[in-house]
Amino acid sequence: MRWPVREMDVDPFRLPARFNLPVKSISGKLLRARDRILIDPAAIAIEREVLGASATRKRLPLEEFSGVAIRAELVGQDGDVFAVSVNLHHEDPELCIPLHMSFDMSEVSARWQSWARALRLPLLLPALDGSWREPVERLGKVTVGPAHMRNARKALSARRSCMSLLREAVVPGPRTVFSGAEIIARA
Repeated sequence: MRWPVREMDVDPFRLPARFNLPVKSISGKLLRARDRILIDPAAIAIEREVLGASATRKRLPLEEFSGVAIRAELVGQDGDVFAVSVNLHHEDPELCIPLHMSFDMSEVSARWQSWARALRLPLLLPALDGSWREPVERLGKVTVGPAHMRNARKALSARRSCMSLLREAVVPGPRTVFSGAEIIARA
């Protein structure tokens, strides 16, 4: 998992977005290399530069990414400061891309949801077992929720008007029938 060196914020409303990330070794030491990342609505392009020369290039479609994950980690010498990051999550930890990193928790949720909406990917949270899960259940791209009670008035709205539902029902009983010729006065 990549972790940015300092605070960063890539704007999800200005795609395609380009930014650079420093490359760390396995021991955590910064190398003299960087990854140039291009995010567009269809794919992610990663180009690694070592000592100023282009070394490798990868272009990954967005379908290869699981979603947009949010992650908190203790940082600092005493471990008393939280840093929160929003990442484009991939099964391979080397391909997870940080999109936003901050020490301020107030704007992280908005960035997390904005990136998920802009890239049309699900939101992800870390589970207790170390896996990643969505905060809401989904069936394909549709969010699944509890069933709602149907309104009886709405069910019949295609068949009769609202006013007919408000009128009193007629009780069948004896009817009065008038017969005879009608008298019309003419001048």
